[in-house]
Amino acid sequence: MAQVEVVGLAKKFGAVDIIRDLDLRIANGEFVVLVGPSGCGKTTLLRMIAGLEATSAGEIRIGERDVTRLSPRNRDIAMVFQSYALYPHMTAAENMGFSLKLSKVPQAQIDDQVNRAAKMLHINHLLTRKPRELSGGQRQRVAMGRAMVRQPAVYLFDEPLSNLDAQLRTSMRAEIKRMHLEEKQTVIYVTHDQIEAMTLADRIVAMREGRIEQIGAPDDLYNRPATTFVAKFIGSPAMNLLPALVRDGVIAVTGGPSFPLPQAFAHLKGENGREVLLGIRPEAFHLEAGRSDWPSFAITASLIEPCGAEVYVIGDFAGQEVTLRLQPGTAPQRGQTRDFHIDAGAVHLFDARTERSLRNEGDTP
Repeated sequence: MAQVEVVGLAKKFGAVDIIRDLDLRIANGEFVVLVGPSGCGKTTLLRMIAGLEATSAGEIRIGERDVTRLSPRNRDIAMVFQSYALYPHMTAAENMGFSLKLSKVPQAQIDDQVNRAAKMLHINHLLTRKPRELSGGQRQRVAMGRAMVRQPAVYLFDEPLSNLDAQLRTSMRAEIKRMHLEEKQTVIYVTHDQIEAMTLADRIVAMREGRIEQIGAPDDLYNRPATTFVAKFIGSPAMNLLPALVRDGVIAVTGGPSFPLPQAFAHLKGENGREVLLGIRPEAFHLEAGRSDWPSFAITASLIEPCGAEVYVIGDFAGQEVTLRLQPGTAPQRGQTRDFHIDAGAVHLFDARTERSLRNEGDTP
């Protein structure tokens, strides 16, 4: 395994900046997930690390080597793509061992490494089958096995689960996590699915328009988002953001009630008329008045979405649409108005102009 470092990395397609002066360091054995909406540059960044895209500026280092100008085959990486890219005329075992065969590795060693990877991925009974005889999930396991037998310094995953159904994605996430825990290899994983990011990553790199918006552990990005972009992108349903003003030591929601400033934002007490966005996660709403030191939110339900273990309620609060995540049996009826409460510690505040968090450094939600 090896650390990966990019310094001042940039990529242009014509006059369009795709990656802009990006710095990132990934430690030995770390599982880092790049997330962001389509077009944010995450796949381009991965392809530059792999050597599949030339850089416009900057440097890429894997371990102690500057690999910026090296071909993909000389970077000691293995890549798993969204498409399985298996040779249709080869068996699963032959696909997995093909790169070793090209490198003139003895057949006995190839067989050992293929069998070891197949056992870890639970596909040892499929090694004699060809890709057309395999399901989508089985093909993706073979593609992962092909990367594993190479024993590279760095694994690169480019949205490997996006072609699978929901149940297969869940099981494959577990396989990838298990592989990392057992192999302790450096992994860089690209996805637009924030659930994959939250469940797999040691650290998440949230990207926006070719730049890094925030880096941190999943818990950091979820509970301490640095910007409204991260607050909305990480978490499903997304965080509610309500326009408000800070004045005279309170948060005055536009068209709605006022609430005392939480302790994490006590430094804003001297502000008078500052425009902010009040952030509240959908699961922060509850019906227990005794738990909250804030006044209640009167919310009128406009849409109810049962989801089995939980219920999503889309409602109106002070003319703004909000989403609540509730336990079954606690949701109001459509058209019904109920008083909901939140805890002051669950509140986020962002500057309305810069969209950056106003939380004091060191404060926790």
